[in-house]
Amino acid sequence: MKDKKQEGGDGSSNIQAENVNVYNGITYKDAKEIALDVFNSNFIRLKSEAAQIAAERAEEITEKIVKELNEKSPESLEEFKNPAMQDALFQTQKEYAKSGDEELGNLLVDILVDRAKTQERNMLQLVLDESLLVAPKLTVEHFDLLTLNFLLAQTVNQRIRNLESFTIYIKKHIIPFADDLRNERTTFNHLEYLGCGHIRVGDYGQLEESFKRQYKAMFSKGFSLEDFENEVGDFENSKTFIMPCLHDRSKFQMNTLSDTVLEEQMTNRNINQQDKNKLKAFFNKTTMNNNEIRKYIISIDPKMESLFDLWNNSSLKKFELSGVGISIAHANFRRKTGETLDLSIWIK
Repeated sequence: MKDKKQEGGDGSSNIQAENVNVYNGITYKDAKEIALDVFNSNFIRLKSEAAQIAAERAEEITEKIVKELNEKSPESLEEFKNPAMQDALFQTQKEYAKSGDEELGNLLVDILVDRAKTQERNMLQLVLDESLLVAPKLTVEHFDLLTLNFLLAQTVNQRIRNLESFTIYIKKHIIPFADDLRNERTTFNHLEYLGCGHIRVGDYGQLEESFKRQYKAMFSKGFSLEDFENEVGDFENSKTFIMPCLHDRSKFQMNTLSDTVLEEQMTNRNINQQDKNKLKAFFNKTTMNNNEIRKYIISIDPKMESLFDLWNNSSLKKFELSGVGISIAHANFRRKTGETLDLSIWIK
């Protein structure tokens, strides 16, 4: 066993243990007592067995909340002293005490942890408070639909650099939310009614187009060096725009993730407009068509076929998320994947 050495300066506290967070403010025990007092002082009085069930659920969810905050942001436990935070806390306890739904409980804990860390009264705090009220009125299917819309229409995964990382993205970020979804307009009407977003006149396009717009490099058919020189030319630094083809190493493809990235690259390298047009046209020409894109993605996981059908034939592709919809989608994404995104990018 390795020796463990402690060093401390003036006013510091030293505790030697495994996985212990130390914060010289409100303690874990204090936070839990405050939280349970909040519940016991505000929840309706129930009879016999129902009262016992509610109390047990409240203690269960409170333990999760305090534990999560103590591990991730111990300084945020100080927020338990504030009336607004106590109200948000009670909303979470109350809804879980009523339903006992574990998936809802975990989602509410996730939102509440973000709320505790958002100490300034700003748009993000207001949205998180509202999300705690709205989420209990939704099903797991609603959570997953919001998350899919968020991932496919609002985000680009910057870690995708090759077919392997694209496959991981499909299997770990998309498939977990694609099970047992139904194409029912009442579902989207309900989401709209609760303020999670609205069904707009236009849409985000077919799902194949959405994937192509965000990750076009993953769908190159490849080309020869001769084809590139014949159609694009051999101007200065032209070869920096190509790389070995991901699908066929005997060929080449454009060395850029998407049209947006290509535009940035061409501007940064001072490419003239004529050559820009040639590069963009060649990028389009050498990319799979929609049917080929769909077939390739379904080959990664057959469950994607039903998601293509749902997206292309429902209001999912027309649904524009509100801040509340985004925050619930984000919490559901973290709940299922364990990964965290910066919510403040979308809610300011």
